[in-house]
Amino acid sequence: MARFAWRNLDALLIIGVAIVVLAIEIVGSPAPRLINSVILALLGATAFALLRDRSHHVDLDQLRQLAGDAMSDRAYEVVWQENEWDLKSRADSTILMTEQLRITRNDVATIAHWSSGDGTETRNCARWRRSKNTKWIDATRIHELPVRGGKKVLYCFDEEHQRGDNLEWCVERDARDRFTGQHESVSLKARTKSDFPRVMRITWPAAIPPSNVEIRHGDHPVRTITPNAKDGRKFVEERVAGLAIGERVEIRWNW
Repeated sequence: MARFAWRNLDALLIIGVAIVVLAIEIVGSPAPRLINSVILALLGATAFALLRDRSHHVDLDQLRQLAGDAMSDRAYEVVWQENEWDLKSRADSTILMTEQLRITRNDVATIAHWSSGDGTETRNCARWRRSKNTKWIDATRIHELPVRGGKKVLYCFDEEHQRGDNLEWCVERDARDRFTGQHESVSLKARTKSDFPRVMRITWPAAIPPSNVEIRHGDHPVRTITPNAKDGRKFVEERVAGLAIGERVEIRWNW
């Protein structure tokens, strides 16, 4: 009880003064100047109590953010992300992922990229930059290992980034014999939360347009999508919003 009273002394003081002023008003007839002065004092004390309470809420929000960052297995959050599969033929394709990252921990110097798929990957490179109008910087590829049926590549920024830093990150891969089957698909799995909808774009070869293109978002029903055309090539572009961490989106088609 004493601890509660001490922490809320300013609010209790306001209540006490208000009671005293009410008693004076009932018993006697105090001067208007006195009443006005007491009201101003009460307003000032109320404003101070509100500011104190607001600062506590800010502290709690910061603690929640820190707890969320600590529970995540990533050292960053995704602001926006674009994924593009450029199928030049059924044998040759280029996969490009570009995203803006918000670093959530201190002393971050490395980042890992996981991928999987049929065929052979002939090129895998990454680059980063501090903002849209700055020059891309090549990331150093330092390690590669097979894991979870795919491949994880570890890159180094060659400098450290701190909590709150924002940067753009791009991974580009060339693959051979990846989409040679009659029924093919690409998928995206959210590893972190994202501020904006994620973009999935697939462009098919001009000579081999797809048929029966469908998208499945998590547990939602399968939805048929109709490709558009540009420069003689069919393509689809889907913006996926509300993708929970661990949730997957798949776009599949028939050749």
